[in-house]
Amino acid sequence: MRLTSRVGITMGAAALALAASAVGAHASTTASWIGDGYPNNTHGVWCVQHSLNYFQRTVGPAMKYQIPVIAEDGIWGPQTKRAVVLFQEDMAVGNLQADGVVGPKTGDALIETGDQYYNGYNGEYATGYCADYVPTEF
Repeated sequence: MRLTSRVGITMGAAALALAASAVGAHASTTASWIGDGYPNNTHGVWCVQHSLNYFQRTVGPAMKYQIPVIAEDGIWGPQTKRAVVLFQEDMAVGNLQADGVVGPKTGDALIETGDQYYNGYNGEYATGYCADYVPTEF
């Protein structure tokens, strides 16, 4: 293979790698809302439950409302809804309504404060597992 061909291939591969790294992955702005009356994807519900438990373990003791530890079973029910309401009351900034529904504003707060291993939030966007299942405005 000629040197010019090798250089061209190497430069092309480098350009592709650079282009791929320049485009940041973002959390899902199309994920379905989670709560009573919504489809409640099992993965999304699990992510909400896990983020709530993580928040309670790491930040919760200093907060006004103590969020109970809930089962991480991916099933939306009254305990998960109550934990979401308490989280929303604690995080009542930016017009976050305590309605027990995980829409984009609550999703943003959960992704930002939850387990970064699953959320992958870097201060601008999220790339972790839960980023695909929790509705956000990112």
